[in-house]
Parts: sequence; structure tokens; C-alpha cells
Amino acid sequence: MTGKLKRTALTTSLIATAAMLATAPAQAQQAGDAEGGNTIVVTAKNRKESLQDVPLAITALSDQDLAGAQIRDARDLQKITPNLSLFAGSGRNDPSAYSLRGLAPNTSDERYQGISIFIDGVALSGQLASLDLENLQRVEIIKGPQSATFGRATYSGAINYVTADPSSDAVTGFVKARGSLTNKAPDASYYFGGTITAPIVKDALWFSVSGSLMQNGAFAKSVDDGTAIGRERTQVVSGTLFFKPDESFSIKLRGMYQHDRDSPPAQVVQHPREWLAAGVAVAPFARGNGAFFPAYLPDGDLDTIGTQGATGYGRDRYFASAVVTKTFGDYELSYRGGYFRESRWANVATVPRAVQPGQDPVFGDLITDGTVTVRSSVLGTFPSTETFENTSHQLMLLSPGSKPFRWRAGLYYFWENDLSAFSGYGTTANPKGVTRNDHLTNMAVLGGFDWDVTDALTLSGEGRYAREKVSSPACPTCVFYPTSVDYNNVSEDFSPRITLSYKVTGESMIYALFSKGVKSARYSFVNVGGNYVGLAADPEKLFNYEIGSKNTFFGGRLTLNLAAFYDEVKDQQLVSTQERTVNGNIVNIATVGNVGASKILGFEGEANLRITPRLTLRGSVGYAHQEFTTKTPLIISTSSTYGFPASADNSIVLDGLTQANVPDWNGFIGGEYKLPEMGGFSPSFRLDGAYRGSWYANLANTVKGRSAWTVDARINFASDAIDFSLFGRNILNNQRPTGSGLAGATATCIFVERDTATYGSNQQCLYASVPRPAEWGMEATLRF
Repeated sequence: MTGKLKRTALTTSLIATAAMLATAPAQAQQAGDAEGGNTIVVTAKNRKESLQDVPLAITALSDQDLAGAQIRDARDLQKITPNLSLFAGSGRNDPSAYSLRGLAPNTSDERYQGISIFIDGVALSGQLASLDLENLQRVEIIKGPQSATFGRATYSGAINYVTADPSSDAVTGFVKARGSLTNKAPDASYYFGGTITAPIVKDALWFSVSGSLMQNGAFAKSVDDGTAIGRERTQVVSGTLFFKPDESFSIKLRGMYQHDRDSPPAQVVQHPREWLAAGVAVAPFARGNGAFFPAYLPDGDLDTIGTQGATGYGRDRYFASAVVTKTFGDYELSYRGGYFRESRWANVATVPRAVQPGQDPVFGDLITDGTVTVRSSVLGTFPSTETFENTSHQLMLLSPGSKPFRWRAGLYYFWENDLSAFSGYGTTANPKGVTRNDHLTNMAVLGGFDWDVTDALTLSGEGRYAREKVSSPACPTCVFYPTSVDYNNVSEDFSPRITLSYKVTGESMIYALFSKGVKSARYSFVNVGGNYVGLAADPEKLFNYEIGSKNTFFGGRLTLNLAAFYDEVKDQQLVSTQERTVNGNIVNIATVGNVGASKILGFEGEANLRITPRLTLRGSVGYAHQEFTTKTPLIISTSSTYGFPASADNSIVLDGLTQANVPDWNGFIGGEYKLPEMGGFSPSFRLDGAYRGSWYANLANTVKGRSAWTVDARINFASDAIDFSLFGRNILNNQRPTGSGLAGATATCIFVERDTATYGSNQQCLYASVPRPAEWGMEATLRF
């Protein structure tokens, strides 16, 4: 939808939502986390609270939910979570549009994302789509700005992976094996893993060790050299040491090492000739000089992918954390801290297409007969390395949780360093090709209160005052942006959240809240008079206004949670050409600046209905429409302007348009039926459908990615010791593209048609990312 936001349509949809089934949190939780079978406990506000009592929009998924819905990594979370969208343009390496509630970050730089991932409340960084979800107790996806609780880089939400505390006085554990095949794929997919938990000192000290080996098999080969396409491999080992000598004191130490090796992703480049051959309607685009775009992205053709000798991606990830709690009477003092390091390399084709005569199935013969020419500027590979390192520490004091006035206060410290390099651009002075070695520090004080004004009415106030320093030290030998002086930007911000909640009945609550999110200041480097200068964009700000309702009906058989929100984005960070004063001189330079603004309107619903003891239905619906409100003309990169009306100065106006890759709608509907017991096993059948609405593939909003359903199925046989299941993923073989490029699909054509009368003189191509095909397999788990 373009143009102004339509509130009447939203109202109608919100009313309809009440009748929709939505994914609600899990039916059961680990012992100690729940008092009743349908109570889910979350820690989104630093205390353990029932999900239905927390006035926040949260999707909480237990280990049973994750297994049942076949949620295996962060990319799968979007199937079941309303208004969560993750477009991973370069496979697991690059979640370049990681959005919650319609707001994408407009950058793939991990330091400036709107959503952060935590393990037990401890922050991570880097590309985290590959984190293993097989050994978690639950996942909490908390929507809206979460600075007041989780800190920096939770601009539009937070995802918290919660691990179990080992506490059994017997040796327990499990082993799991999974294997699957994809039609005509060169590889199988597999998973082998297990966990063992044992006491060291009875009733006081326990340990747990886990390990796994996983492969998502390649489902194609490149047409130039036979390189695997879409293969993802991960090895993980982790351990937990839990010390709890009495009820007043505990220490949880956790460590993890993860090793990833991925082949080039299933991303294709589509040419105008292919749109015509596919029968897709096309239309000339502005600034194209006769060139045209399709009305929508057709399905990607895996047979056209070429790697040009690229090998893919690799990551090595280290994580260690400590969670310490001590109670003094009814007060609780806690510490959460951790260290994270991720080193990764990438070696990918500049444009993923075969280029030698005879290789490409569409253009191979046309190269030799002169019908097309090969644009040499897009040949070759682009090797790079990057290392993230951070440490975080939080100290929190909680007042008694049973009092009508409850408070918390804390201190926070975060440090991060990012070293990036392009080895192909190394020099004698800089053999690794280092581009930057930047770091930031964030220090904050935080606190909040909950005041039960009456038995039904509660007022909550939370806030975090943070001081952040973003630093880019002098680097005279750095590739691309050599600088001779240090650049530092210091910003101070207060992020509040005010909530008013009212218990209509013991089973229903309504709430209203205001919250603010802040995205970090951001440096860019520009050439001014032959010298590179660092210019900082101020922090971007999100103002969130939200109403919601949480309800339980029919003795817990139905839960229905609803939320509606209106967001305003100010000082939005966008790359554009601006008039800036640098060293006393007024110059026009391309830099990241606070030149944008947006508004977002949306809603989400989640519910879980147990129709009979055997039949459960669950589902979700989410709508979030982001719209730029920037009326001032901007000059941006040429590749993003195709399709915009022509202008004398090549400027564009974003007002009324929406960003690329993020759908307005998503939804989920699933059902599980438990069959009568058979030979000591309890069989069940589950069918899930995930819907992803249409989205724009370019910033001008002229090319669409079509909506699509992805359907999964699972038959499970469970006993006290053994689970065995047969499963299918994407069983209808949906092959509609899942995304385009970071700021849109436009790509430089590698093959240029000489027939400019038909194809125009400014030919542009489009990126499209292809989903994994239908997959069928089996899984077995042995518990002891």
C-alpha cells in the first residue's frame, strides 16, 4: 500500500483480529518456571512474571513450541511471530532486513540494527541467524523499544534466548538425530546432537554439556564451477555450571563455541530478457531511457547462479556469561555479564552469475554471437573479514515483588570493537586491507517502578539514562577511508517507558504505554579536498504509542492477546548527498545524515485455543505499515533512484513510500491433533502454515515481491524415553523470492543487451533470494 495510511482499514482489520487464532506462548514450561500447566513465565522486565500479567507485547515460545513448529534458527522465528521479518540476503551471513513492527534498519551493519539478541539477558553482536535453538528452555520476542530493560540496540525490540538451569540430582540427558532430503538436491541435511546434565555436589552444584553437528544441505550447484549453493554447516559445543547452595544464592556460568561454514547463498540476478521470457508484465521505469522493470519478481532460477570462484562464508563464535543472584530477605541483587567474540570471513561473487561463454543457460550463446556484452566491472569476487568483540555488565537491585509498590535500580556498561578488512585491497603498509577499527562504549543508569494504585490499576514507569561514545581512531593506512585524526562522538539520551494497566477481570487485562527507542550515532567518512573526514549522524529516535489487551477464557482453554501501535521515527539515518560545513567550508558530500522521518501504524494478535483435550489450534496475525514522511528532496545513490520521477538535480522525494523487503502483513495458523495411544507411544499430527505478505523490491515502490504461504507438517510418536517423527518443510514447494538487496533489488546487469530499442540504454537488473525447496525427513530423540 502506498500513499497515506488508512486508519479505517486498520480498525476493520483489528476487529477481525479478535476472531483470528494466533500463536500464543507454549502450553507448558520447565518445572520451577510455571505454577500451572498453562502459565508461561517471562523475564522481560527483570522479574519472573506470568506472561499474561506483563503489559507488553511478547511472543514466548517454549522448547516444545520450537520443536513442534520446526523452529531451528532465528530465520524461522518470523514464521510464528507476528510483525517479525528477517530477510537474510546472503544466507545466514547477512540478515540485511531484520525488522520488528515494520521498521528496518536501512543498513546491514550489525552495530546499527533495531533488534538485538541476548542469551539469558546478556548481549551478543555480529551475524546471529545461525544460533542453534535446539537446547533452549524458551525464546522471548519482546516488541517495541526495550531500552528501559535491555539497553542499547533494542530500538524496536529484543529477542532473549533463555537456557535452562541444570538442577537434577540424577544424570539426565538426550541425544537427537535428524536427516532429510530435498528433491534433486546434491546434499542431504542432517543434525546430530545431545546434552548431558549431572550433579557434582548433591543439591548444590550441577553441570551440563551440549554439542551438535548440523548441515542444511546444498540444493543447487553453480553453473560455472559446480560450487555448492545454499549449504550451511554448524558445529556447536556449550557448557553450563550452576551453583545453588541454598535458595538465597546462585551462580550460573555458561560458555559456547560455534563454528560455521556456509557456501554461497541462493541469490540470483534476473535480467530483462528473463522477465519477458517468463511472461511477467513489464513497464518502462523513470530514469531508464527506455529500460523497464517487471511488475513483480518472478521465481528465481537456481540454474543461473555462478560463483566466479567464490567459496562462501565462515564464522567462529565464542561466548561466555555469568549470572549471579543473591537475595537479602525479600530484596534481590543480581549481576549479568558476558564476553562475546565473532570472527568471520566472506568470499563471494560481486554478481552471482556465470560469465564465461557457453556457461550461462540464458546468455551463454548470446555472448559468442555478440547479442550481449559482458560488463567487466561486475566480475570477480569480494573477499573480506570482520571481527566483533564485546563485553557487557549489568548490576540490578530488585525490591520485594509482593509489595504494592515495587522498584528496581541498576547500572550498565557495554564495550564493543569492530575490525573490518578487505584482503584484496591489502598494501605493504596495510597487508590485511584493514578498513576501520572502530569501537563504542555505553554506560547507563536504569530503573523503574510498578505501583498498584488499586487492586486492578497499576502504573509503571521505567527509564534508562545512557551515555554512549562512538570512536573511530586515526588510521592513515586504512583502505578506502584513511584518516589522520581520531573521531569521537558522544551522545546522551534518556529512554523512558510509561505504562498504565487495568485488570478488567482476573483473566483479562488492558494496557496503554508510551516508550522511546534510540539507535546509536553513526559515523561515515567522506573525501573533502583530498582528505577523509569523519562525520557523525546523531542518534535516531523512535516514539512508540501502544494499547493492548491480554485475555484468558474458558478456564485457560483460550488465550487471546492483542496490541495496536502507532510509531513516529525522527532524525532517521539515511545516506544522501547533503550540504555540510566541514573545516569551515561548505561542501556537498554523500554521507549518513539525520534526513529522514517515518510513521508506522499496525497491530498484532496472538491466541491459542484448546478445542478438545486432543485438538489445539494456534495462530497469529500481524500488520505494520511503515511510511516515509520526509518531504524534503534527497539525492541518494543512483542505484536506488530508478523508478522515481526524473528531476533536474536527480533528487527524489520519499514521502508516502515504504522501505524495501519488509511486508505489511504476516500470519501463522497451525493445528495439532493427538491420536489415541498406540503401543506405548502417543502419536500426534501437526500442520502449520506461515504467511508472508507482499513487499516492495525497490525504494520507488514499483516492483513487488509476491505474497506466499509456507506449509510445514509433522507426525510425532512420543513415549517417556523416545520421540520419533516424520516431517516435511515447505511441503508445497513455495519458490517465491524472500527478498531482494539491502536497499532494494536493483543490480547492475552483468549482461548488456545491444538491442537498446527493445531493452533501453539504462538497463537495470534485480536481485532475488530463493527459499529452500520442499524437504522431507525424520527425527529421533532418546532421553535418559
